[in-house]
Amino acid sequence: MNSHNMLGQAFSKLAGLAMALCLPLSLHANPVGDVLQAALTHPAVRSRQAQLQAAELDESAAAARYFGRGNLLLDQTNYEGKRVVGYFYPGQPTPALLDDNISRVGISYSLPIDLFGVIAASREKAQGNREALALLARQEQLLRLNQAASALGRKQALQLQAQALTIQRQRVEASVGRIRQEVDLGRTAGVDLTLAESDLARLLAEEARLQGQLSDTRADLLDASGQDPEVGTQVLTAPAWQDVEPDQTLAVRIAQARLLSLQASSRETSRNLLPALSLGADVFSNHGGGSDMTTHAIALRLNMPLDVSSFKRANADAVRAMVAEEDVATARQTARRQWQSLHSFYNSAQADAHALAKEVGYRTEVVAVEEKKWELGSQTLENLLRQRRDLLDAQYRLADARWRSLNAWSQAQVLAGTEPAQYIATLNP
Repeated sequence: MNSHNMLGQAFSKLAGLAMALCLPLSLHANPVGDVLQAALTHPAVRSRQAQLQAAELDESAAAARYFGRGNLLLDQTNYEGKRVVGYFYPGQPTPALLDDNISRVGISYSLPIDLFGVIAASREKAQGNREALALLARQEQLLRLNQAASALGRKQALQLQAQALTIQRQRVEASVGRIRQEVDLGRTAGVDLTLAESDLARLLAEEARLQGQLSDTRADLLDASGQDPEVGTQVLTAPAWQDVEPDQTLAVRIAQARLLSLQASSRETSRNLLPALSLGADVFSNHGGGSDMTTHAIALRLNMPLDVSSFKRANADAVRAMVAEEDVATARQTARRQWQSLHSFYNSAQADAHALAKEVGYRTEVVAVEEKKWELGSQTLENLLRQRRDLLDAQYRLADARWRSLNAWSQAQVLAGTEPAQYIATLNP
């Protein structure tokens, strides 16, 4: 029984240790998703969201104008002579109260009658502003997602290139060591050693350049998401391309929302030039003349604006609306051109990646054969180094083509206005 208990306790400890070791891996099992989610908390994204919240409050305020407005009045006045307390009208049943010190406490309320649609136009303007800012907030989210995904993909491409470069450098270092021994023994000319050392120096310089690029890419990744995880290689791949109509692109939709807002603003300004009708009511408690008097009033008010600057402002708003129409047409043409350009970049990068994957496989086999030949003395060092450089160049271009394909797809999502959640789910299924 004791031996069974000891085995059970040992097994429990091993299981607990295994769970403890696996816990950090499970917490960081999805670095791509973590980076993309962190990009949505960028300060620029939060700023746009705050602007959207303000626009939503503006829209609520515009709709609240239908409920009118009230005023609470507390008034204490000293006159030079006697004044009537309250309202005076001919035929009062009792004599009017007079005093030179009168106070009033009351409330007045004015309810607008939107006869010409001024409030409706104001509400439409606020709705257009809110829609435009909602689209701008999504655009900012997609820009940060694009920045994070592009930096993450670029980092992986550079790491792949650095990995291939390290293998190449180790091969050349081995060749330099072997040639140096043969030179010391007098079996090989010194020119081969100079050639190998020159190629090694070139590779070391290339490593330094790659490290600089990798530092810049990591800084860009930190700016976009605040994170710089080790994601390994071949994590991000470009999803399939999906076409979008130019009118459905984000830039066109933003321009259309702004157009609707400016058109509504023009209607509001022009309708403000028409008479304004409102229903008013007030109740006041008047104190003076040794007594109190409560007065009630209901009024139908008609206001006719006579303001030259308002006419000028209406003309200016009408011109702005006309300019916004041209902006929509311009955005549509620009979006069509940008979409076609990104699609071409995507197709080109995909084709390059497909061809280069085959070329890397072919050149890997060629280098293996050439190394055997050189070891047997049937191949020159210069030809071997050239074959290695060709392999390294193909590996470089393959990593770059895959990143270009991902980058073109990501920029297309910004242009299309893809939902951020859909962007993340597509890139990180």
